[in-house]
Amino acid sequence: MKITAHALTVRGPHAPMLRPTSVAFAEHQLVLVAGDPGAGHTALSLAVSGRLRPDGGEVRLDGRADERELRRRVAVVDTPGITEPDDALPVRTVVGEDLSIAGRKAGRRVVDAWLDEHGAAEFADARFEHLPVDVRTRLLAELTAARPEVTGIVLTLPDRFGGDPKDWYDVGRGLAERGYAVLITCADTSAHVLGVTPARFGELDQPAPIAVPATEQIAEPTEDEPAAAVPGDGEPAELDDVPGDTDAVVAGEAGEDGEDGANGANDEGDEQ
Repeated sequence: MKITAHALTVRGPHAPMLRPTSVAFAEHQLVLVAGDPGAGHTALSLAVSGRLRPDGGEVRLDGRADERELRRRVAVVDTPGITEPDDALPVRTVVGEDLSIAGRKAGRRVVDAWLDEHGAAEFADARFEHLPVDVRTRLLAELTAARPEVTGIVLTLPDRFGGDPKDWYDVGRGLAERGYAVLITCADTSAHVLGVTPARFGELDQPAPIAVPATEQIAEPTEDEPAAAVPGDGEPAELDDVPGDTDAVVAGEAGEDGEDGANGANDEGDEQ
């Protein structure tokens, strides 16, 4: 899957929300888009996911202009005022709602087991606003990834809560490693701290996305099966042992599929 956005512009009531911006990202890729905090982050997130029709430019999914499919396949995570959870809700409630939207069971035991599996059982009864920043981003990203139809994920300005940029950057890399197409909007200072050359708001000629290949998994030997010989470990590798070389809905308005929700990255119109 590849998402290609060309020269996207979004007008605001008094000034442009998003100046002409191009960006592209595909499976196993991560792209940072950096710029001053503001409405542009939300505008870009909604435009590249098919939830806001831009005033200029276009977004294509695998070369096709298909807003419905774009909304189904690309999810926005924690977008301010759009998909960020209600801070007053208990963590258990937010998780349950999102698991239900993903088509999974969402009873108390299932939710508690999910939180335990993701190392957050201790926060089950806490208000969502009291989650540590790194836990917040990680849980919301994993809840989004639980939706079987989602193959592209947009994290919107995760550094607005503070914390170490490396935490949410690692979440993004982990998603890309698993095969998702990932876009993260952030402030310039975060990109500088990470030492990453980002794409930028208001620019058309952008650096290439960061390629994140899948980590090769080495199967553990069983008791009855010896470990496979590793080339270069003990004996010379045979030739066959050498591994080969290894691309609408306006914010706040209902679209043809429904309205965007505001709990736990819940987009009802996204057929979650």
